[in-house]
Order: sequence, then structure tokens, then C-alpha cells
Amino acid sequence: MQNVAQQNSPNVAALGSEAGGALYGLQVLEHNLANQQINMTRFIVVAQQAIEVTEQVPAKTTLLITTGQQAGALVDALIILKNNKIIMSKLESRPINGKPWEEMFYVDVHANLRSENMQQALKELIAITRSVKVLGCYPSENIVPVEPEKITP
Repeated sequence: MQNVAQQNSPNVAALGSEAGGALYGLQVLEHNLANQQINMTRFIVVAQQAIEVTEQVPAKTTLLITTGQQAGALVDALIILKNNKIIMSKLESRPINGKPWEEMFYVDVHANLRSENMQQALKELIAITRSVKVLGCYPSENIVPVEPEKITP
């Protein structure tokens, strides 16, 4: 939104909240574009170099997986996550451009890329899928504060 405001061009627009538009003095062109009443948009920050998330911080990892076209291919991949005690929080399919009837799967898991369980799962996934790409590992938004243990004398 800030970039759109700086460009000050009638040919440039941004999708965002009314509050964000007001912050940057933008005119609202359309209201309620969502096709669902409860709509959440996920925004990501892309970097050329991956960041490493310390294992002391709860983390999520996002994967892009393509499976073969045989029966149970996706189930086999998901069982690997289960067997490695990795919690999946999101599974989304998207068509593969130029390959009719073939899908790729975006998978969010509650796991740090550096963890032993995640590394083992990746090895197993690579062995049974057509491709696995790690899109990123990042601190989870669900960080729960922990009280330090009290030391008694």
C-alpha cells in the first residue's frame, strides 16, 4: 500500500484493509472482495537467503509436494508426516500448469526444518514423491510463553 501511495498512479492498485488504505491516504475502490464471510489472507515475506529458526522457538515449515498419479500417493506422503509425529496444519492442492489433471500440494507443518523428525520425514518424502521443495521455515505465530523454572535453594 505504501508503494502504491508513493507511485501516485491511476494504473496501480493494492489489495488490503481499509485501515491500511487510510494510513497511506488511498481511495477505496471496492469493498468486501472476499467470496467468504470469514476470510483470512496469508502474507509472506520472501528472501533470497533462507533464515534458520532456532529449535528453541516453535516453528512451521511450508512444503510443496508433487506425488505420482497412483492410488494413495498423497495418503502415503501424509502417513510419513504422521509416523514422524509431525502435525500438519494446512493442506492445499493446486493444478500443475501445463499438466491437466495433475496437482501439487502445499503443506504447512508444525516442525522446525532443523529437527530430526523433519529431516527424517523429508528423506522419506523425497523417496516416494515426484518432488519435494521446502518453501520456508519460520517462527510460528502460535508462540506460547513459558514460565522459567524456579530454582529453590
